[in-house]
Order: sequence, then structure tokens, then C-alpha cells
Amino acid sequence: MLRIERRGLFAMGIFSLLSAWLAPAKAKTPSFADVSEFREFVMAAFKRQSGVDSVVPDPDDPAQFKVVMGERSSTSNVTNMFGYLRAYPNEDTDKIVSRYINSIIQSRTRTVDDSNIVAVIRDRRYVDYTLGMGVDVLHERLVADLMILYMSDQPDSISLITAQDFPGRELASVRKVALNNVRQWLPKIVSDDELGSAILYYVEDNTMLSPSLIIIDEFWKSIEHRFPGDVLIAIPRKDQLFILDDDGKSTTRAHARRLIEVTIEEDFNVLSPVLYARRNGKIVAVPD
Repeated sequence: MLRIERRGLFAMGIFSLLSAWLAPAKAKTPSFADVSEFREFVMAAFKRQSGVDSVVPDPDDPAQFKVVMGERSSTSNVTNMFGYLRAYPNEDTDKIVSRYINSIIQSRTRTVDDSNIVAVIRDRRYVDYTLGMGVDVLHERLVADLMILYMSDQPDSISLITAQDFPGRELASVRKVALNNVRQWLPKIVSDDELGSAILYYVEDNTMLSPSLIIIDEFWKSIEHRFPGDVLIAIPRKDQLFILDDDGKSTTRAHARRLIEVTIEEDFNVLSPVLYARRNGKIVAVPD
């Protein structure tokens, strides 16, 4: 089952990913020459785990490898993790890799029930990829390229769930439970106004739920004192949400689009290059 590494991995130093725009600084030399060398390091750590039968590199992709555990196998890609460690060279590499490995092992023993279903925002390409791999991921369209995926929230990962996990159950029932579980994280929302007109919001200790805030009415009510009218929404990364006043000014939209551009240039954890807005309570895509 596909899974996404989560807790703590991208929670720290959010703004350093905008360093090329906010505060240019000379990067420290990374511990690994390239992603292929880093993959070898991660593969070696996997091989030391009990229950792992084989770890095989992908000959066509220097970031990917296949792990076989018993009758199950999974394909892993270390691109995001490598990008994170390049951005934060002082992080504990062993700890980050250990958390990543745990996220994959959890996919073997995970349990799915009403206590851990959450709604996660992803893009159409991600859904198409999972469907192409034969995973009938439980999902529905939100707007433009954004999709709502229903996933299992585990200690070190968020893994996909399928209709087969809830035989005979209506999607509306799963949706209600998933949104209620996301609401439990509202007290953990962190906001930062370092960017001036653009406010960053993220969910501390569960940053992958940050974009999900846009489908939670209580979130919008909690920030209406700051944003009483329509807003622009930028979610270039899977663990960040930027909100700006939709004041109709071209400079504000340019600011939002530049924010998306410089974030995506970091090339990891990418979600959507599209600028959105919330107008009269409805989320829409903003044309270029």
C-alpha cells in the first residue's frame, strides 16, 4: 500500500524553503553527493530491519527501490527526503531515515477504522498514478486539479485506503468521519505572518493535513477576523497553506503566484501550481 512519510519530517524550518526569495544564504555541503548515493544509505538501513526479505534498486530511477517483506512489496522513492535533508543539512539523518522506514513497515500492520480516517488534499496526477498501479484509492474531486483522498492516519505515515477497506459503506459516511477527525487537529494550527500579506498556516505535528484546512468550515470561521472577505489560496506544497486577501489588486496576485513559484522551485513535496480563491464560501481556481 502506498504511504506518505509524515510526522516531523517537514514540520521544522518551513520558511527556509523560500530562502532564494526571502533570505538568500549559502547552502551547506550535503552529506550525500546525489540522490543515488542517498538511496544506497536508505537501502542499507532497510536491510538491517527484521522481516525485510530483499531491497532492490530501480535501474531506471536513481531515487527508487523495491522492498519485499513477506508476501508484500512496495516501491519507495527518496526524492522528497533527500530534498529535505539538502534544505536542512543539520537535521539528524538517521532519525529521518528511521521514521521513513517505520512509515513503510506500518503499511503492513496498519488498521483502518473510524478513529484514524482523515481527508487529505492531493492532485489529479497523484490519483491517476495510484489508480494506474491498481490501487482503487477512495477519493472525490474538490476543484480543478485538487482531489480529496481518504486516508489512514498512522503514527509515522498516512496511507491510502480503498473502497475495499469499507465494504458496503457510503462515501458520505466516510467523509463525515474523516472531516471530524481533521477537526480534532484545529487546536494545533500554527500561523505565521513573516511574509507580510501572505499568512502561512500549518498543522503542528501533522503537517500533511495543512491543505485539508480549506475544506473545514470551522477553520474559515477561526480566521474570519483576519480575512473577513474573499481570499486567495496557495498550496504549492503538501504541508503548507498560504492565505491572502483577495483584494483584486494585480500586485497581490503576483505576490501569491511568486510564492507558488519559489516554493515549487525547491522541487519536493509539491502539491499544486494553481492559484485558488475562496469566494462566497466556494473554492475556485483563479485563471492565470
